[in-house]
Amino acid sequence: MISNHSERKPRPADKATAARALWFAPDPRVKTRQAAQQAIELARSISSSGGPATPPDEESLFAAMHTCAYKATRRGRTPAEQAEWIRRWECIREYIVQRNLGLVYSMIGRFSNRRSDEDDLLSDAMLALTRATDRFNPWRGYRFSTYACNVIARALMRRGKRESNYRRLFPVQHDASFERVANTADTGSELYVERLRHILQENVCDLTEMETRILAQRFPDAEDPKLTFQEIGNAVGLSKERVRQIQNVALEKLREVLVGDPVLQ
Repeated sequence: MISNHSERKPRPADKATAARALWFAPDPRVKTRQAAQQAIELARSISSSGGPATPPDEESLFAAMHTCAYKATRRGRTPAEQAEWIRRWECIREYIVQRNLGLVYSMIGRFSNRRSDEDDLLSDAMLALTRATDRFNPWRGYRFSTYACNVIARALMRRGKRESNYRRLFPVQHDASFERVANTADTGSELYVERLRHILQENVCDLTEMETRILAQRFPDAEDPKLTFQEIGNAVGLSKERVRQIQNVALEKLREVLVGDPVLQ
């Protein structure tokens, strides 16, 4: 059902939009030539096959990340220069997130309960960690772990509050009969599936090769087995949390295209 497509390069307009979304601390240290050179070298060492020979300290990582954001948002950059600074920013950002995954599991252990779905908690906590990485100012004098734990804790508390409100408004027990699939043919569902197949075959939503591969293995045809996040991660050399992130991004792309599909209106 899902065919592989080569990764498409983002259009200049997409890069311009991405650059405007970047945030950097308004600190003079990100504007120096030395900071730019250090950011380039750090991004290069992170993206190398062996990774950094010595793990960089926290302030150096965030200083380089903010420098890349500053360089990407400056006026007068060519699209190629802007794209390169955004790539460096994304590389450093991903490294920071992966290095701090332990905070996610630590906070989930403190806030989880029998009523909360573990996957929902993990998704909210991962999103909170990513947002904390984007907005952390390394020059305010406190550690990133302190800031990130507060952001993750607030996200998990909001999740618990939403679930409590839902159970208060809809105090019903789970009924498996609600999940039964109707035997009668549903024309609307058939049309939806047909449009989804068309979108995937034509790659209307610009899925990358990795996104296409993960969707194909997570939602295979009837004759193929469905793989877990861990199994896919082992095959492609990524953590299961990273595979989950890529799947969620791909599904969001599909939703946006389906919502705007004129045939389904």
